[in-house]
Amino acid sequence: MSEAMRRLSISLCVLLFGIPACVAGDDDWSVLTMARDGSWGVACRSSQPEAIAEAIRFCRGLAGGASSDCGAQIAATRGGWMIGNLCGDHRIMATGSTLMEAEREALNREISLQLSYVPDLPPCRRVVTIDTSRSLITSSLVSSSTR
Repeated sequence: MSEAMRRLSISLCVLLFGIPACVAGDDDWSVLTMARDGSWGVACRSSQPEAIAEAIRFCRGLAGGASSDCGAQIAATRGGWMIGNLCGDHRIMATGSTLMEAEREALNREISLQLSYVPDLPPCRRVVTIDTSRSLITSSLVSSSTR
């Protein structure tokens, strides 16, 4: 599928399903999941299993079917920031109490992945950034940087 068609299909899914409201209280769990195709889902609930299930449902809705690998990898936090990056078909998700902390953790995971498992790791791109305390969700399919 071309990049333009992919962006159009994601935009239509967001319009149909809506961007999930993820305003986390102090005791709420925020969960992010991503599929290898860049589809993602986020949810905030008082119960971690409920948040996981809802994030997977939203991700599958964006992916357009049950054949996605939504839920294979998740990031969970109680407050703060969550980041989802995609490096080829490798997902890197990180959390932190501040955006800078989450970005640092994502960079550390990228470096570790490249040094330990995937020496020819493709450039990473930011897919989603979430501030759970303010219900701020930013999604992008543009490359975040090149090596």
